[in-house]
Amino acid sequence: MATAEPEPVSAASDRQEQVLSTRDGITTSYVSFALPLPANAPAHPASCDRVGMLRYRPADGPADARDAEHVVIQQQGLHGGAVNSDSVAFNTVHSALAQGQRIEYWALARRSTCLDETRGFDYALETGNYLDAVDYYFNGMPIDGERFAGFKAPADLPVLDFMGLDRVVRDQYEVMLHEIPEHAERQRKFVCTGISLGGLVTGFFSDWDFDGRPGADQCVAFAAQDSMISSDPVAIQNTPFLHDLTNAIVGPLDSVLQNGFRLNALPRTFGSMPGLGTRAFVLLRLAGLAAHLDPDGESQLLAHLPRDLDIDGTLGTLGAPTWAAWVTNGADGSGSLRDYRFTNTALLGVLIDNNSSNFSLFQQGVGALAGGPVQDKSFPNPGELTQLPLLGNFLRITAGPQRRVAPTDRTALYTWRNYDDVTGIPYTSPNHEVADIRDVARQLASGGPSAYWETYFPLRLVTDIAAGFGGARSGDRAVLRYHGMSRLKPNFVAWAGDSPVPPATGTFFPTPALAHVVTLPGYNHIDTIGAARTQNDGQPDHSGWQLALFIRSLG
Repeated sequence: MATAEPEPVSAASDRQEQVLSTRDGITTSYVSFALPLPANAPAHPASCDRVGMLRYRPADGPADARDAEHVVIQQQGLHGGAVNSDSVAFNTVHSALAQGQRIEYWALARRSTCLDETRGFDYALETGNYLDAVDYYFNGMPIDGERFAGFKAPADLPVLDFMGLDRVVRDQYEVMLHEIPEHAERQRKFVCTGISLGGLVTGFFSDWDFDGRPGADQCVAFAAQDSMISSDPVAIQNTPFLHDLTNAIVGPLDSVLQNGFRLNALPRTFGSMPGLGTRAFVLLRLAGLAAHLDPDGESQLLAHLPRDLDIDGTLGTLGAPTWAAWVTNGADGSGSLRDYRFTNTALLGVLIDNNSSNFSLFQQGVGALAGGPVQDKSFPNPGELTQLPLLGNFLRITAGPQRRVAPTDRTALYTWRNYDDVTGIPYTSPNHEVADIRDVARQLASGGPSAYWETYFPLRLVTDIAAGFGGARSGDRAVLRYHGMSRLKPNFVAWAGDSPVPPATGTFFPTPALAHVVTLPGYNHIDTIGAARTQNDGQPDHSGWQLALFIRSLG
């Protein structure tokens, strides 16, 4: 008689779970596992030998994930930590309860979050003074007698060479295998999802070989949030000639890039790049911390930050009203953000709101500036240009489709009107404001165990994805033995109506023919995972509600 092959056993061990909060019937906890890096990995903090996730489940539901009806497991986008998905995780589980389902939502934290700078945030959350974190990171203030050693340069982070695509997808598999050991149950319960870059990672997970099976065999369905699920978007693997040709070209090039990281010839992170670098994302987190701890107080954040190319470049990139203002850092007479007065909430708003910030992929619809006069922005281009035929949709990738404004009165104290208080504002409308700035501030303010934005995002993950898309199937990509496996399962795609992603991705890389596709009107890219529980039309967050409906259809 034939005997069934034994189930694989997860390499993860020492499961630890810490309950963080219970609100409105949903319990949030941080779950971590011991899963050491290879023995040849460079010296690294002990935390890098563990993987973790935020777990959301009904407070009165089953304590064991094996008893949940379904489990959503999510990969985060570029720079995103697990807290990035706090809103959509909570909203999806809450919506599922309203629809009669008891599901869980796991927001994965990439291994590289073990390097996050959180001590200053943890301390400020204890003292209630956001300037404690600002002064710790930037002005030499000690905490418990110790001073911040400074932000790490890419050359100081060789451990990131061990945190590429193979590590990310393997970590996901080990967590799934540990929590639900029976393959048949994993295949019935897990809904594998990703936001933005996380959708691309999920595409590779689906075609990766795990113990002789494609990753898609671990999932009952796939969901993409303003992204796509694919490891082969232009179908290179369907043609043997193209498969061999691209692998012969891209494979060796990928090896050169990996050697470049190892030899410090290529930067391992975005480093000091304005808007995308280490300190840029710490700045956004500090703005959230200030808005969380002292929302209506006049902000002192910018006054406590150094004047240098990195910080001023980030403020200019996100806040400059014109090209002249950006080039001169406000010396053309328009001034920089440092020259205006804001409450802490208003400062956060001008850095991230879709009617204020100049970078579309990090915009959210969180309300509108108030308290003083404003002028229209034209840097890098006016939002109205997105109405042009043919080219308009593609211009969204710069600053988004909405009209944007900047302050003009240096004496006024600018305040903020939240997403549900924008009626009568001429440059926006309630149906394009979907995220509660109080939620965003709370999420950005988080310290350990998981931050909203990664401090040191590994560029190796981006180059690995690019090599895979380009056809590399050797080296670390040799385990990509399958292609298009996710398309054999039910698919859900949620496009954000105001995002730059659907016009490009949806045009050049069609969604699966049988996918359940929804558009979230008025949502920006991050709003697909960051929208408020109740929208201005009185309905629940459309992203979480629609995903819950899709999960219910799986039976």
